[in-house]
Order: sequence, then C-alpha cells, then structure tokens
Amino acid sequence: MRLPALSLLLLSVVACASPPPPAPPAPPVTTTTAVAVTTTQRVPDRQPHTLVLNATGSGDMMLNKVKYSLDGQVQEEGDISLPWRKSLTVPADGLPHTWELKITYTAGRNAKMDVFVLYDGKEVSRTGGGGGGTSGTKMTGGSSIGGSVNG
Repeated sequence: MRLPALSLLLLSVVACASPPPPAPPAPPVTTTTAVAVTTTQRVPDRQPHTLVLNATGSGDMMLNKVKYSLDGQVQEEGDISLPWRKSLTVPADGLPHTWELKITYTAGRNAKMDVFVLYDGKEVSRTGGGGGGTSGTKMTGGSSIGGSVNG
C-alpha cells in the first residue's frame, strides 16, 4: 500500500504546483519610412524696365510731330503742347533694346525745349532745342536722340 499512497501524494503535489511563468512578450516592432523632400529655391521673376521719354520747355513752342520707337516699333503723335512724356516698357530679358525719339517743332524767339530720357529712373540721354529769329517770327526745328539699353 505504500506505493499507491506515494503515487497519490506525488500526484497531489504536482497538481498543487503553480504553472510556469509565461514567456516575456515580444518587443514591439518599430518601422520607419523615409520620405525624400526636395526643395527648389525660387528665383524671383525679373521685373520689366521702364524707359521714359520726356520733352519739357518754356516759351512759345508747339511740338508738330513726336516720333518714337522701341525695337523698331514706331509710334507717332502730333500737335502737342509741352510738357510731353511717354513711358515704355522694356522686357527684362537681358538683351539689348534700341530706342529713338525725334521731335519737330515750331517755336517763338525765346522758346526753349529740353529733351531727356530716363531708364529705371536714371537719366541716360539729354538734348534740347529752341527758337530764334526776330520778334514776332517763328521758326521750325527738330531734335532727336536715341540709344540702346539692356533688358
């Protein structure tokens, strides 16, 4: 009888024993995603330039004809009193652009005219014209200038 009692005792000890500890949890899986970021530095747009043709003066003077051009595109105006001004847009393309201004006028004895051209606010050319003769007479004359600017 000893053997069955020993088996029973052994069986009861095994049944009362605590279960083995659980296995440690698996470490979390970390994933990373690389995103390529490409940045392009934006270059500011080039602004067009301004060419301003001017005729000012004093005394008895009438502009009979004003003819001006930019890159061969000719414009014409007539019978104009002083002052006269025309603003032209020059493309900002880095290329040379030619311009010309021709004025014919009728002027009294003491009349004076000043013709000048500004490019982006800076003077690039100047000329003039005026009257003459005796009192009560008028004369006709002309004035012209031209040049080239880089766009």
